[in-house]
Amino acid sequence: MNPTRLLVLFLAINVINYVDRQVLSGVFPLLKEHFLLSDTALGLLGSAFMITYSLTSVPFGAWSDRWKPHKVAAIGVAIWSIATVSTALAWSFATLFVFRALVGIGEAAYVSTAGTILSNAYPERKRSATLGIFNLGMPIGGALGVVLGGWLGVNFGWQWAFFIVGVPGLILAYMAWRLPLQQQPTAKDRQKFRLSELLQLLKNKPYLYTCLGYAGISFAFGAIVLFVPTFFERSFGYSLEKATLLSGGLQVGAGLLGAPIGGLVADFWQKRNRRGRAYTLVLSMLLSAIFLWIGLFMESFVAFFLSAFFMLWHVGVASALVFDVTEKAVWNTAAALAMFLMHFLGDIPSPVIVGFISDKTSLFTAFSLLPLSMILASFFFLKAASHLSNRPSLSK
Repeated sequence: MNPTRLLVLFLAINVINYVDRQVLSGVFPLLKEHFLLSDTALGLLGSAFMITYSLTSVPFGAWSDRWKPHKVAAIGVAIWSIATVSTALAWSFATLFVFRALVGIGEAAYVSTAGTILSNAYPERKRSATLGIFNLGMPIGGALGVVLGGWLGVNFGWQWAFFIVGVPGLILAYMAWRLPLQQQPTAKDRQKFRLSELLQLLKNKPYLYTCLGYAGISFAFGAIVLFVPTFFERSFGYSLEKATLLSGGLQVGAGLLGAPIGGLVADFWQKRNRRGRAYTLVLSMLLSAIFLWIGLFMESFVAFFLSAFFMLWHVGVASALVFDVTEKAVWNTAAALAMFLMHFLGDIPSPVIVGFISDKTSLFTAFSLLPLSMILASFFFLKAASHLSNRPSLSK
């Protein structure tokens, strides 16, 4: 299949992926009022998705190493779309939690396979840029999810927000299932999954440090994306519609610039130094942390934008680094294990921690601590770089 058409389809699915994921953030104030929830409970709703997302990513990754990855992805898209539509029927906090957890299962199946399919379709020298374009679904879909969630929720009720955004995924799931792709070749002795594969990956120091750096990004990014509309509403006194519109504009603007620029910088640096992608992540996370502090304490929207811009440099680059430091035969499993560690240590606990700190002090205080996670991420990416050769990269 033509790689460009494949990329366009997977980008479209990824946009819907993040729409369905972030629509929750857009209706947070409405859910808080309807179900009388604390900020800690709202954080738990975000974590519900991430718990199942991370726990099921490794099994789905191992399965896609042994079957047809695009069909595993299609099954995942169908599961999360049905679960999103079903969220409109939730009648309690418990049912909200369950439906959001089911969304996580579906998205794990898709995300653990999509990056590998695209990495196989494009040469290594274009890997960061390709995955950066694919991961534009994060800012575009995330922004649309927040904006649509807020607008639909205010004008038609929060139930309609989940129902409407869940339907398009079912169409895209069918298109992914029908892709004319072949099963990725795997060695005969790897037909049965072995726990030793995971242990071997964890002994790979560049891989382990990359995963820990990824987790540091995820800790900050997950909490910010989930709570930023609420933060703007409380701290700046905006209406919910205006807060979600600003949040969405911030994400999509910073993402459309940050993701491709980060990918281009990383690929350019990687051609000259095998540590280029890791160094790109070190630099971007430090700059993002600095600008977030400036934005918070100086109430500067420009600084918030620059923080998001540099934060979103990691889109595509971190995924490409995971593939750089592992063997092609285990890419799906490596990507899935990276996702598990990223979420288990990152955006599973962070929404609950931020919600708890917000309940005890303020959301501003909770946000002001998040740059520390970005600085820690920079440290781990620097450690990953120290275990890589600094010779020029060979194009494949």
